[in-house]
Amino acid sequence: MSGAYQALARRWRPQNFSDFVGQESTVRALRHSLDSGRVHHALLFTGTRGVGKTTLARLVAKCLNCERGVSSSPCGICNACLSIPAGSFMDLLEVDAASRTRVDETRELLDNVQYAPSAGRYKIYLIDEVHMLSAHSFNALLKTLEEPPEHVKFIFATTDPQKIPPTILSRCLQFQLRRLDLPLIERRLQQILEAEAVPAEPEALKRLSKAADGSLRDALSLADQAIAQGGGEVTLEGVHQMLGTGGSEAAWTLVDSMVRMDAGKLFELLYSQIAVGHEPEAILDAVIEAVHQACLSRWIRSDTLEIPPFAGDGLLTVDLLTLQAWHYILLSARRDFYLYPDSRMAVEMAFLRVFAFQSPDGPRSPDGWREQEPQESAPVPENPLAAMTGSSRQTPAEPSPSWEDLLAILDLPPTLREVLRHTRASRCDAERLEIGVEANYRPYLDDPRAQRGLLSALERHWGQRPAIGLQTLVEGEGPGSLAAEAAREKRLLQQQAEQTVGSDARVLEYMEQFDARILRVELETPEAGGQV
Repeated sequence: MSGAYQALARRWRPQNFSDFVGQESTVRALRHSLDSGRVHHALLFTGTRGVGKTTLARLVAKCLNCERGVSSSPCGICNACLSIPAGSFMDLLEVDAASRTRVDETRELLDNVQYAPSAGRYKIYLIDEVHMLSAHSFNALLKTLEEPPEHVKFIFATTDPQKIPPTILSRCLQFQLRRLDLPLIERRLQQILEAEAVPAEPEALKRLSKAADGSLRDALSLADQAIAQGGGEVTLEGVHQMLGTGGSEAAWTLVDSMVRMDAGKLFELLYSQIAVGHEPEAILDAVIEAVHQACLSRWIRSDTLEIPPFAGDGLLTVDLLTLQAWHYILLSARRDFYLYPDSRMAVEMAFLRVFAFQSPDGPRSPDGWREQEPQESAPVPENPLAAMTGSSRQTPAEPSPSWEDLLAILDLPPTLREVLRHTRASRCDAERLEIGVEANYRPYLDDPRAQRGLLSALERHWGQRPAIGLQTLVEGEGPGSLAAEAAREKRLLQQQAEQTVGSDARVLEYMEQFDARILRVELETPEAGGQV
């Protein structure tokens, strides 16, 4: 009977610096330190999961304790070189800070610091996710970290260095490990699977590399799963089934349907993708990525922007601001998925919002006609707001108190309503509307379709179209937009809440008794009274 299977991520963990992928600057600095004998007593490795923090820490421990001497090229055959990767080296103390946050546990760990190593040259403390230690634990660690014995080295690893006290950071030599680029992960996957004699389709490897999101460890774990899914090989179809995603062609077809305002084709394809097992979240993610690539293609030329011809031709008819608006609408919908009873409804509404944005005058019925024909009115100029706009550097007077109330009852498309929250009005009546808009949102209101949508809504409300003046708000000059004022009030409430909680005697007593700390203070919704 053969031995137990070892996962690819474990079997292919780098055992020397030459095997490391994608961390050239960090590896170069560590090699120089080891070869010159100038190794700092406290090293801190930071970076997202799966980029090599713990692996680097163990490799440094091996270099420091190799029986042939300290260098960047350990022998790989001595007791230290063999036992450190196996996790059995007595002088390498690995600690998961997430499970040892109490101060008495930290003190217990450091009680034996003064004693010499029993098997190696250095006693090494490797503390993973060190930011999880409590404030008291950091204080207990600080004294030892200031003046450690000659035979002790500390190696810390964390995904969140911002939570480490500055007093600790200032005593460490910090190395930032970066997320790995997609082509780098793809090449490494190909090398490993070729060495493992596992057939793999190139497109499948590209999809796995993308799903890994910068983590080589995640890529190898996904590759293990894909091998099982594909019956001993890695196929694109198997990867799509495993990840619950459709092919890129499906995503671009959905985008093409958005371009052509073909809701029938879009929802037919959407339902067929869901029927074969693709998750609505993954479908929307793929469409968001396609729109993202479409936006990038307007500014840069790159071989990585793979836009199929059938979609590229149609996208040329869509202006850049519309593409940006699509991306914003879809991304906002993805963020709010948890609000819906089911994910299918969420993705349906996401696409319906895109269609509503493209038809500000109202939805179309299935036969192609408007559900409500607009009343006869004076012709609207191609750029009605711009024609009445004053100097873009003027600052409107105090906002009218009725503007926010009016927006709440106007029949507006969701995207246009959100844009208008970033405005304020100095005059707001049936004769004239004077509004100032934040500079970032000015392009949306310069779009003739958005202008027609606003004028139509005002006409339906007042029975006539007012004259409109549009100006650009200048930051720091006068009151801000509705959104800016709401954000300012929220910040003030947040500050008051944090001060209230931070000075509450019961909270302070609880923190002292249980060695706790305040992570964040959240406010309830306005309907609940804005309470903590």
